[in-house]
Amino acid sequence: MKYLVLILSLTFTTFCIAQGENEQIKIDFQKYASALKSKQYTQATSYMPDALFEKVGKEQLVQEMKNTFESDETDVKIKAIEIVGYSDKSTLDGITYVPIQFNQKFDIKYLNLFDATDDEQSRNSTTKFIVQMLNESMPESNVSFDQKQEVFVVSSNKKAVAMKSSAADSWKFIVIEAQLRSKLEGLLPAIVIQKLKI
Repeated sequence: MKYLVLILSLTFTTFCIAQGENEQIKIDFQKYASALKSKQYTQATSYMPDALFEKVGKEQLVQEMKNTFESDETDVKIKAIEIVGYSDKSTLDGITYVPIQFNQKFDIKYLNLFDATDDEQSRNSTTKFIVQMLNESMPESNVSFDQKQEVFVVSSNKKAVAMKSSAADSWKFIVIEAQLRSKLEGLLPAIVIQKLKI
């Protein structure tokens, strides 16, 4: 009986610690998401590990974020970024890694999408083509067109890794983007990459 109580106590304690850890990851990830939503790209990089900047320069990353979210041709508005799942953590060399899954919702408005002379058939053809193009270029996304707002609505399921050294106060994040996949081996341990299933 004592053995059963001990196992139940340890299981409950482990569960509570994991829940607390996941809650802190969620809080820190929301700070990162908030910086992106408000287009504070340099601030967003403060929620990324320094090791990332050895592979991709910080200035280059900030410029890529600007190019993605700010353009003369489009207006991109991030609506929501939220964690939808956590994988088992791994701790190696004093650093804890937690693979996470998150959903990102944003709208893309093409500023000169339609000409005043375009008829309904032409507009439908244009929007169908762009929806298809966006779905092909972002395979992890679902893209649709909102006719009332004249915006393309994008919902993306993405993966990231939350990481924290035992000495750090907050979690840092590496979002797994296509251009980073070839550099992951130098950033993350093999066991963490396996858990990402990419």
